[in-house]
Amino acid sequence: MKGRSIAALLSLTLGDAALAAQLQVEVRVSVQRGCLLVSHVRDGGVESLGTLDFGSAARLDDPQGPLSAQLSGQRLARLECNPDTAYQLQVDGGQHGGVGEVRYLGGPRAGTPAIPYTLYRDPARRVPLPVNQVLSGVVPSTGSVELPLYGRIQHLAQVPEAGEYSDLVKVTLSW
Repeated sequence: MKGRSIAALLSLTLGDAALAAQLQVEVRVSVQRGCLLVSHVRDGGVESLGTLDFGSAARLDDPQGPLSAQLSGQRLARLECNPDTAYQLQVDGGQHGGVGEVRYLGGPRAGTPAIPYTLYRDPARRVPLPVNQVLSGVVPSTGSVELPLYGRIQHLAQVPEAGEYSDLVKVTLSW
């Protein structure tokens, strides 16, 4: 009987022993190419990159030089993507048309002659953005590309009518 009690006691003791198993869990993620446009608040579903404001002038035939503007806003718009992602930038002719490198600011009333202007990619205004021409680039290792925009109104031979002149261009980014 003692033998059976010891066997039963030994069985209970071994039955409480913890069993262990080692398991593996695979963890992964697939990073796909993509970009995010970081800019200003949406206005009716359209991202606003800011405003090019040439300011005020009485005449546009000033011998001291052309009127210049740069994209203004709270911060410069930028494209954030995976490094080495190809992207394309295209700027249309605006509401008043454009050809080559020239676009037009429409006048205060119908029939008012438009004021021609040119858009540029660089602050020195040496690299123009031709109408509807696709410009290509590759995102650097930083993963960020600023989207600056500069403009210039050249000297005009005629004195324009007083009033507000404006245009609205569409910038298309693809990646």
